Amino acid sequence: MITILLVDDQEVLLDITRLFLEKGGDIVVDTALSAQQALSMLKTKKYDAIVSDYEMPAMDGIEFLKTIKKAGIEKPFIIFTGRSREEVVIKALNSGADFYLQKGSEPKVQFAELKNMIRQAVMRKRVEEALLQSETNYRNLVESTEDSIYMVDRNGRYLFMNSHHKNRLAIPNCDYTTMTYDELHSPEDSERFLSLVREVIRTSRPLQDEYNRDSKWFIRTMSPVKNAIIEMTIAVTVVSTEITKTKRLERALANLEAQYRVLVESTHDSIYTVDRECRYLYMNSHHKERLGICDDKYQGRLYHEYHNNEATGRFVTAVKSVFETQKPCKDRYIQGNRQFVRTFSPVRDESSGEITAVVVISIDPADR
Repeated sequence: MITILLVDDQEVLLDITRLFLEKGGDIVVDTALSAQQALSMLKTKKYDAIVSDYEMPAMDGIEFLKTIKKAGIEKPFIIFTGRSREEVVIKALNSGADFYLQKGSEPKVQFAELKNMIRQAVMRKRVEEALLQSETNYRNLVESTEDSIYMVDRNGRYLFMNSHHKNRLAIPNCDYTTMTYDELHSPEDSERFLSLVREVIRTSRPLQDEYNRDSKWFIRTMSPVKNAIIEMTIAVTVVSTEITKTKRLERALANLEAQYRVLVESTHDSIYTVDRECRYLYMNSHHKERLGICDDKYQGRLYHEYHNNEATGRFVTAVKSVFETQKPCKDRYIQGNRQFVRTFSPVRDESSGEITAVVVISIDPADR
């Protein structure tokens, strides 16, 4: 629905124009007999467009247009008048009118043209406002993030960068559009970066790159910027995120894993894991030695391939119990002339909490 304000000092013409414009149901018209009355109406109601006569007492259509522009009202404005002097047309368009339409002797034709102008002007304005809002939202998002976001051409010339990246480069108040990447980074960094930029432009495909700078770790995603008209990649957008904390956690986890593996491998107990079907997933060196295995080909092999039916039945029952009860269990068994105690403990998926495997620790109390 389009709502317009129609202004003309001729009441009869106002009514006729309103009837023609409202025919079809997609346009609603409010009328005013003077520019002053229209200004009062604009203070209380918003309109999608304004259609105004040129010659009116006290304030003509162009003065009316200039007045609402000064008041900050930016709405499509159409001059609809009987005056056809060229200087009036030029003055109207230079003052910010979207269209100028001369009143003629064929009402159906002129009103159809007026309705078309209204629709065009309103649609154009709505598209402009939507684009402006989209750009504003995008800019707010880009400026509020703690990531560095910037754009460069194939030569590394900066086309855009957000505030966070300017602060990272210590150029918060500089005109970055006069700068290139190699002016702000070492030759080694610049050579690597420009090589990646040209790769993205050449392939028109994004890529990720992890790098270290000043004892900090970053990962940057480099994406092609394409020109739809010439169908070519003309620039690269870079989103750079600091991952130093993640790297430290990875190292700490790797150290813990290494320590755990040393502990598991140095023990004289058998430690191994199996899945629901009792397939071996892992076993330490002590358990491999007990089974007479010297490589990792055991992975995926079933428990019964290394044990007799009685031992397999007892083992399968214990594993099944862990999966069904969601709790660890323990059993004792004799192998040869030695007695063992083993515990079966569930291994859970961190995200789902479901049991994915069972870790078994088999101890010979005689070794304690």
